[in-house]
Amino acid sequence: MAADQGHGGTRLSQPQDVPLYRCLTALPLRRRVVTIGSFDGVHLGHQKLLREANARGQALGLESMVLTFEPIPSFVLRPDRFPGRICSFEEKAHRISKCGVDAITVLEFSRDFSEQTAEEFMTEMARRVHPVQMLVGEAFALGRNREGTVSRLTDIAEDLDFDVVPVPRLQDGDTVISSSRIRSAVMTGDVALAHRYLGRPFRVTGPVIHGAHLGRTIGFPTANVEPSADLVVPADGIYVSLAAIGEERQTRPAMTYVGTRPTVNTGARLVETHLLDFDADIYGRELKVDLLRRLREDRRFESLEMMIDQLRDDEHATRDALRSISMI
Repeated sequence: MAADQGHGGTRLSQPQDVPLYRCLTALPLRRRVVTIGSFDGVHLGHQKLLREANARGQALGLESMVLTFEPIPSFVLRPDRFPGRICSFEEKAHRISKCGVDAITVLEFSRDFSEQTAEEFMTEMARRVHPVQMLVGEAFALGRNREGTVSRLTDIAEDLDFDVVPVPRLQDGDTVISSSRIRSAVMTGDVALAHRYLGRPFRVTGPVIHGAHLGRTIGFPTANVEPSADLVVPADGIYVSLAAIGEERQTRPAMTYVGTRPTVNTGARLVETHLLDFDADIYGRELKVDLLRRLREDRRFESLEMMIDQLRDDEHATRDALRSISMI
């Protein structure tokens, strides 16, 4: 999960799910139903919008297309405050395609791009995309200083001979499901809430690297993944998790530690996953780790023996938790 430019700058490789275009000028000439947004995480609210666009396209006999931004606009405009993206671009494109849309176009987001007026963007988009309808979330805005509110976009679209269709945001009780709310949940360790809003567990992915090899000597061998600087980092602690190796579709029960290992003072933050009842050399292979629930915060122990005793308790708690959801 390497990145070209830090937070939000994930290298764009070609997803295999649906056609992906790198710019508006590459689009074939045809009329479309379009939706637009960053879609970081492709959470349940995004899925609702994407499926609505697909359904309207099918009803009208038109292609449904997603216009999405890379890097994530918040990274470009507020890099000092952007905690990281929820998923890689590759996963985002895959998740978007699973909602049934016919094509994805990636719009390169930059400070210069952000200085366009809403009318400038909409005019160029209409000339290249030929939308019949453009679906947006009801709180969506684009253009310089976010001047292009839904009301303003509706007026512009009327002059350009297509319709803007606002779609109500999805709520969980009084809380609007949003990417920022999911990032906050991950950063505070509430991965169960992130799971609820994403419709799937929050995932950490990367190649298995060599660590200090302490885990094996104390009876808890781990597969270590260095968290990508591109993604939001979960709160330190012990998590109930599921892991898949390489292209495996089957997930394996696991216990995952996120942190800097203060008891042994190694310093670097790693995601260390102990796969239960598993012992094989998987160095260099990709590991996908789904975090289901945080068992406890990280802490420093007075001795290695005390840490081992706690890890045994953590493993029992992990097995109990996974058993309760029929994972082992």
